[in-house]
Amino acid sequence: MIKTLANKGTDFEDLIAYEFFKNFALSMLGIFIPILIYSETGSLLMPALYLVAKGLTGFIAAFPIMKMINKYGFRSGLYTSYLFLLPAILLIYFLDPGIYVTLTVAFLYSIGAALHVESMNLEFVEDSSREDREVEAAHLMSLPNIGRLLGPVVGGIVSAFGGFQTMLAVAFVSVAISVVPAGSITIKKETADLKWRSLLDREYLKFSPIFVSRGIQGYAAVAIFSLFTYIFVAGSISSGLVRSFDTVGFMIMAYLSGYISSKYSRSKIILTGAFLAGIIYLFRIVVSSPSEAFILSIAGGLAFKLYDIPLFSKYADGAEDNEVRSFYASKKMFNSFGKIIAATTFITAFMVSTERMAFNAVFVLSGLSALLMMAGNRISGEEK
Repeated sequence: MIKTLANKGTDFEDLIAYEFFKNFALSMLGIFIPILIYSETGSLLMPALYLVAKGLTGFIAAFPIMKMINKYGFRSGLYTSYLFLLPAILLIYFLDPGIYVTLTVAFLYSIGAALHVESMNLEFVEDSSREDREVEAAHLMSLPNIGRLLGPVVGGIVSAFGGFQTMLAVAFVSVAISVVPAGSITIKKETADLKWRSLLDREYLKFSPIFVSRGIQGYAAVAIFSLFTYIFVAGSISSGLVRSFDTVGFMIMAYLSGYISSKYSRSKIILTGAFLAGIIYLFRIVVSSPSEAFILSIAGGLAFKLYDIPLFSKYADGAEDNEVRSFYASKKMFNSFGKIIAATTFITAFMVSTERMAFNAVFVLSGLSALLMMAGNRISGEEK
């Protein structure tokens, strides 16, 4: 049972503003920390280890983080994320990315991002209504998507002309600014206890194929494809633009989502988007120019948001039908497991073959993971 310690007020608007500044920074850091590590070390091994460590940390920490949020309130998770994200930025700003620094940054960043995402998910369920959830999911992703659009391109330009340290400083300031709207969100707590075994409840396990698939695709589309663009296409500016073009696709689809959801069932939209996303991942294998990367990024963004908006609201419905904290902790755990699979595939292919084959292996894996998502959508059931 939710215990609200203040009036609800404009929590949804505050959440959107918070997401804008946080996403501006995280979209920048998500692609440029691996690129920075590669640039400093000259090898894929270190950024690959960084991605493995991030995924492993998220997998292990999913339940303890939700326990903390459950005890101290949803807003506490948003606040606590700063205690991990800001030191992670400072650490890689001042120190060279050796093995210990890289793993420490991965740990801090993963914990901070998990606190941010899990708290945001809980706030969305609490502040949205089931009957309007498709539209409210699109609204939650609209202004924050502008942050995602600007973050990578600003990061790319700043990195090219001012260096990676300047980019990290910009990200640090943006994360710090996001504390203002976060502080306006009502404190909410859960009065019931949270048990570890609840994460493995059958009602949550039926969503696990979707969660794992999203984890694989999340790494492939963001960190790994941006690193691929940096190495094989055209440097840091293009890497930032690739991610920004991806977000252009997000924004177009967010605008169209209301019309599409009124014409087709949620299940059909998810299946179509997952299928198209899988095909687009396979085409990434042959990318050799900035224009090809930009076109595929827009197409990938369109396909991703086609399934992600109804999937996001489906998550909220699934959480509301069961136990919201256990649901999202389970989501984080299996999503991180998917990231571990992607990063392990990446590092294994690099060790036994070439850099190019390491990227290709992840793109093929991501294409195949779309089938897992399609199967998971059927297993998890359809509400409308």
